[in-house]
Amino acid sequence: MLHTARRKAAGVFRTLGSLLPGRGKRARRTTRVLRPWWRDSHQSYPTIGLTPARLMSYLQAADAGAPQMQFELFSEMLQKWPRLAAVENTRRLALTGLDWELRPATSVVGGAGNDVAQAAADYCQEVLGGLGRFRQALSHLANAIGYGVAVAELVWESGRLVDIVPVPYTRLCADPREPWRIRVLTEDDGARGVALDEQPVKWIVHQPRAVPGRPFEGGLLRASALLYLAQNLSFKEWLIYSQMAGMPLRVAQFEPGTAEAEKQNLVRMLEALGTDAVAACSKSVDLKFIEPARHQGPYEALQNYCNTEVTILWLGQHLTTDIRSSGSRAAAEVHDRVREDLLVHDIAEEAATIERDLLTPLVRARFGPQAPVPSFGRALIQAVDTKVLAETLAVAVDHLGLEVPRSWLYRALGVPEPEPGAPVLTRRGSQ
Repeated sequence: MLHTARRKAAGVFRTLGSLLPGRGKRARRTTRVLRPWWRDSHQSYPTIGLTPARLMSYLQAADAGAPQMQFELFSEMLQKWPRLAAVENTRRLALTGLDWELRPATSVVGGAGNDVAQAAADYCQEVLGGLGRFRQALSHLANAIGYGVAVAELVWESGRLVDIVPVPYTRLCADPREPWRIRVLTEDDGARGVALDEQPVKWIVHQPRAVPGRPFEGGLLRASALLYLAQNLSFKEWLIYSQMAGMPLRVAQFEPGTAEAEKQNLVRMLEALGTDAVAACSKSVDLKFIEPARHQGPYEALQNYCNTEVTILWLGQHLTTDIRSSGSRAAAEVHDRVREDLLVHDIAEEAATIERDLLTPLVRARFGPQAPVPSFGRALIQAVDTKVLAETLAVAVDHLGLEVPRSWLYRALGVPEPEPGAPVLTRRGSQ
């Protein structure tokens, strides 16, 4: 116990020391907690032999602070269910595919305050733009939509952010006595881990649908687990059924007193009829073929049900993925706009996390505790009819005198803004 306490205290002092300016080799030392670990590549394959009781045990273990099997289950679900992987990609890439931007804080009043706000935004833009893995970190944080939580480590060197390291899901846990506190397992402490709230400037913790007291419960993949179980079990049965579908049942009747060896040979002959289609048997054997009934069984209907429900769960609708089976393109376009509501929500949740756990420590370390923190956002352009937009702008600008930013208009129309001096097309009749 004493050795553990000293080791933790030494780690805290190392972290604090790295944030202070200094000279020499010691001042350039980084404070990275996560190191490559063999346990990161360990796999338990929880979907093998998955049953309702076993699924419940994984979820209960996660609620008790040990979510490793739940997270491995989620990973395998995405690998084994194509529809789930497709809708998860659609929801996540709709967020990460947008360009990110920083805007200076607008709550400050006065010229000096505006100058500091702009300087803070420019500094954060410079630091984040220089991080080679920042986009990778944003993609990792977007996984929280499905997993419920995503954590990344901030690596500081002499008071400057130098890297952001995604935390593998196998590293996350919680103390059973304090299940609301997320911890990260390290090679030095592989049993209990490091509590994230003890080093708030070291971690980005993204929880879009946080459940109070249960940090590993809010993801959409957890809500998809029961559908995956039904889909997986019925798919296995469907594969077995497909091996027998269309093949006649082979029945051979033999005379009483037939030798046991001849019976065994007859059984092997019936099994071979499934592929060889030829057989040789004595006249005393009565060989019959019984044609199976022509029906698909409940498997296809259950598969379609699971695919539809998981699509609605992730996207809020299903017509954009099932136009061929139901609905029309016009209805699908209406439903596609419902997905923008989910995207706006994902953008707002991401921005709140980035501003709290990343931009605030950056600004505080450089400009002090009172400096305004810039806002993080995504360049979201709502899907609009360009003809309707042009008519609206004509009324807004020509008749109402509203000022419309040129950069926003170019993005809304999907037209790149021309470089100074570049040849451009102009309206007919203009010079």
